[in-house]
Amino acid sequence: MVHLLDYISGQPPTHHRKKHYIFKDTLGTGGFATVKQGTSKDDGREVAIKIIDKDRIRDHAQQVYRQNTLMTLKHEHIIELIEWFESKNHYFLVFELAAGGELFDHLVESPNCRFSEAEAREVMYALVDGVKYLHERNIMHRDLKPENVLYRTPPGSHPEVGHDDCVISDFGLAAYVDPNGGRLYTIAGSAGYSAPEMYPPEGIENGQGRGNGYGLKADMWSLGVIAFCCLGGRFPYKKTEPVELAEEARTTELYFPRTWETVSEEAKDFIRKLLTVDETERMSAAEAIQHPWLRAAISRPPSPAAGVGGGGGAGQRAKLPAMLGPMDAVPNEHNLGATLSRTETITDDAPLIEKRTTFTTEVDQRAIV
Repeated sequence: MVHLLDYISGQPPTHHRKKHYIFKDTLGTGGFATVKQGTSKDDGREVAIKIIDKDRIRDHAQQVYRQNTLMTLKHEHIIELIEWFESKNHYFLVFELAAGGELFDHLVESPNCRFSEAEAREVMYALVDGVKYLHERNIMHRDLKPENVLYRTPPGSHPEVGHDDCVISDFGLAAYVDPNGGRLYTIAGSAGYSAPEMYPPEGIENGQGRGNGYGLKADMWSLGVIAFCCLGGRFPYKKTEPVELAEEARTTELYFPRTWETVSEEAKDFIRKLLTVDETERMSAAEAIQHPWLRAAISRPPSPAAGVGGGGGAGQRAKLPAMLGPMDAVPNEHNLGATLSRTETITDDAPLIEKRTTFTTEVDQRAIV
């Protein structure tokens, strides 16, 4: 009788899974989805449930493939999709609840919008570790930025895990990159974090770069920008418009202002090797995880390759070092990059997002989650 009613009403078989959750407060809304906090009736686990309006999805087969792919990603620094189900009008994606806030908010609330080097190292270790996992599966995130990094618990509430209790989230732009030299061409990502090869000198036509395209290492550029923001409190470049920013990166030497005097040369070297315009010379995730700066992360599991973590001892939250005054007040800093602000996401498909304004171009069939 139940199946007959489903057939008559047009409800998919899995819509009954909705009864296994208590839906609570709204956590966020966007153009394509609403996110609510929920509780599983089966085990009492608190979750985040993303509710996607099917009317906003252009390719439902692709959407299902995305969701199934995301469920296969199991890593401590990747947001976990527990399950998904659907009703006649909506998809429901049940994620782990990362209730500690965004990396962006934590960063801008820190003194001078900067982390201590110890804290920045732990965050970057977590992000590189997560991206390495994705790249080993030929998955490119394409929208790495502080707004898309969530803390499971408020930073500092569990010092025994260092400062890396954070996860990469929002896979609405993720894409598969063919390991046999595959390249992507569709413009996707966020201004300020996108690699220069995404905006080639040859120009852009109909939302596609006219150059040689981009690959997995475009994610590594984004990580370099995040690292620069965490340690410097600003973007590395002055320009904010993507095409102009790409040209500035190609024609301007990376500059560390005087406010970086207390930052180690290892940290600067790590950033330089990520913010390398020539992507063939840019560090891969596998190389970045072995960089000496990250090998000192206290949250890094001891291994023959990584060695024993250093930098103050596990379980001790590093104190923020004394900072200069607000960086806008530092004299003779004519090369300071743009101040931190939330960024607009440019995407090629209907992304599963919240809290962002989206610009849509052509559908890229390689987008997967």
